[in-house]
Amino acid sequence: MKKILLSLALAVFAFAANAQLVVSANIGGTMTSGNLQVKSHVTEPVDSLAGPVTTPLDKETGFTGGLKIGYKFGRCQAGISGSYNMYSTTTVNLDPNLVPVMPAAAGMMTTGTVVTKGSSYTIAPYFRYDIIQTGDVSIFAELSGCYTKMNDPIVNATLHYASIIPTRPIEMDTVISSPHPLNSTTIAVRVTPGLSWQLSKHCGIDLYLDFLSLAYAKTNTQRIDPTYTFDYATLKVTMEQTEVVTEESRFGGAVTGTPLLTELGENNWVRVGFNFTF
Repeated sequence: MKKILLSLALAVFAFAANAQLVVSANIGGTMTSGNLQVKSHVTEPVDSLAGPVTTPLDKETGFTGGLKIGYKFGRCQAGISGSYNMYSTTTVNLDPNLVPVMPAAAGMMTTGTVVTKGSSYTIAPYFRYDIIQTGDVSIFAELSGCYTKMNDPIVNATLHYASIIPTRPIEMDTVISSPHPLNSTTIAVRVTPGLSWQLSKHCGIDLYLDFLSLAYAKTNTQRIDPTYTFDYATLKVTMEQTEVVTEESRFGGAVTGTPLLTELGENNWVRVGFNFTF
């Protein structure tokens, strides 16, 4: 028994003596956008057809910054990382759970733009292995277990209500800015490939290919949605609160576990890290 304990102690001492402390800071981001093309027509004259109208559909931007601390031993590296993500989404598709949308059946039409801004943080232990090493360049795979917590997002909306009934010329503009109560947590396991370039003995650059990552994530979300009612004579809007609880599991590439209210998702394209070895 003493020999076994002595052997384990020697192994730990040998690892500590040869392991190198690695500190890495990384940044990443994403930007997506799309357009919606709608063809409209008028009934008089019948053969009249208006040209296509293109309006912005969705736009999403995100920024992620993180810090990693670990130990490197040969081709292996293990430690813990933390990251903070800020995102913003813009859409003209009005979600009744976010903003007061007047039903068209009541003779009213609602148009506008909704901007949602929020943030989240992630804590993830990781293990990394350099699969291929050629000189100062290596190809690695990183396995991490992630815990992500989302902060309450802010919903900003600029809305326009207009009557589609000629005998009711009612119009009104409304500006809304309010936090949207949201308790969302995600637990994920992901594998991310990347490239590493050692610039010197103590400095290097890591390129994480997040768009090629594979992950399994499970998200629990509890949010408070408004329920709107209208007084059609004066366009008065009243609101009640309803609680929505959802649970979601998903598997696929570039899963970061940051569910947005607009269901767009948030994914980094790539991240660039700068590491320092002591």
